[in-house]
Amino acid sequence: MPGSCTTICHDVVGNGELKLDVKLNEPILVYPAEPTEKQVYFLSNLDQNLAVTVSTVYFFNSRKDKKNHDPVSVIKDSLRKLLVLYYPMAGRLSLSEDFKFQVQCEDQGVLFVEATADCFIADLGELYRPAPFMTQLVYHNPPMTATNILDSPLMCVQVTKFKCGGFVLGLSNSHCMADAYVASELVLAWGEVARGSVDNISHLVPHLDRTILKSRTPPRIEFPHVEFDDVDEVCSPRMVTNHDQSSKPICSSFIFPPQQVETVMRRILDDGLVTKVTTFEALTALSWRARTQAVEMHPKQVARLVFAMNIRKKLDPPLPTRFMGNGVFFGNATATAAELTHNPLSHTVKLVQEAKALVTDQYIRSAIDYYEVTRARPKWVATLHIASWVGIPLEKVDFGWGQPVCMVPTNMMDDDAFIAPCGKDMKSFQLFIGLPSSRAAEIFRQCLSSCTTMTYTSSSTKNSDQSCLLQEQKHMVLVENC
Repeated sequence: MPGSCTTICHDVVGNGELKLDVKLNEPILVYPAEPTEKQVYFLSNLDQNLAVTVSTVYFFNSRKDKKNHDPVSVIKDSLRKLLVLYYPMAGRLSLSEDFKFQVQCEDQGVLFVEATADCFIADLGELYRPAPFMTQLVYHNPPMTATNILDSPLMCVQVTKFKCGGFVLGLSNSHCMADAYVASELVLAWGEVARGSVDNISHLVPHLDRTILKSRTPPRIEFPHVEFDDVDEVCSPRMVTNHDQSSKPICSSFIFPPQQVETVMRRILDDGLVTKVTTFEALTALSWRARTQAVEMHPKQVARLVFAMNIRKKLDPPLPTRFMGNGVFFGNATATAAELTHNPLSHTVKLVQEAKALVTDQYIRSAIDYYEVTRARPKWVATLHIASWVGIPLEKVDFGWGQPVCMVPTNMMDDDAFIAPCGKDMKSFQLFIGLPSSRAAEIFRQCLSSCTTMTYTSSSTKNSDQSCLLQEQKHMVLVENC
């Protein structure tokens, strides 16, 4: 329904609280500009366990030469043209005869809403981290649940205009339709269409056929697939941590300048347990180990790391260019909390490397067949999910107003993490991580500081003096919010 939503968030400059009032127009459905193929669209077994919503916001500044252009009209009209190419995004999930997700493509439409905010984008303070007000910039109607998942739009778009002339694009889509690589190709193509920079858009056409990832007939399970196994809880009923379950989860953000990444990587290599390490392996191992400590897991609790791997070139033959589907496989590593916390960081890196090495074409095909036979859906107990956006140019979308000031995920859970490049030269790295409480966030920060010098700042004004003093050190920065 149309209306107004208001959130209170801390002004990070220290001037008290900022009240954000967002007024929503009546949502509409946007349909492809031309008739598209009506069909039942196949989803692979790599898509089946990903019927969750992924939300991001893109902040765009105003431009003088765009004073007479309405971003809402530009984005909405170009979306219609884009959906001719990406028409499954305008469909709805349904269930096949064997109870697997598929997409009913009948041009049911993408949900679109125009909104206005009563302030300037500059009033929002620093934008490089998730903040409470950002949830008001992405439309969810209704929230996707088990009871309405088959009726929900697969993509929702909200364009919020600010007093300064700038605007925010809020996107929400079902992960079973697109991983980060597909999302990047989609928004970049959308920007090209919006700018009218090309007359012929044939180079933007996605490869829609996902049947290249069908299970084999008959299925051949050739490996033990522990990634589908459940992890037992050692401590019950308070799950596997010592934290108050009524505590509100928070999202923290850490920025690693290049010299800090080099410091971590040198320390990993010092003891000779591993002979090489990538940035992803170093920051993933660091995050998994620190989070295990931060949530104060029982020493005997098995902790699980699940990390997304791009398998487009790992498969034989490789997936086609512009493949529209989940071309990621989730690597899996496990260890007890005691093993992670009592051994050097290089030990955790070795676990990550061993898990990566398992993921070959044969292993992936076997996993696809394993799901076909078992329909396994593991419980994510004591698990950290982490993904890397390095090399995925999500931040380069341009609808005619230039590239966004920043792009931020908005719906992170307390077991999610993302690594993304940041900074003017994109040589620094930002870690977004959900944590169950402010206590966990503080322990996490302390764990990181044991590996490298760092600075701590908080959106809470009561720590502003300490934050300013520490920020002068210009080392790794942590920003914490609720």
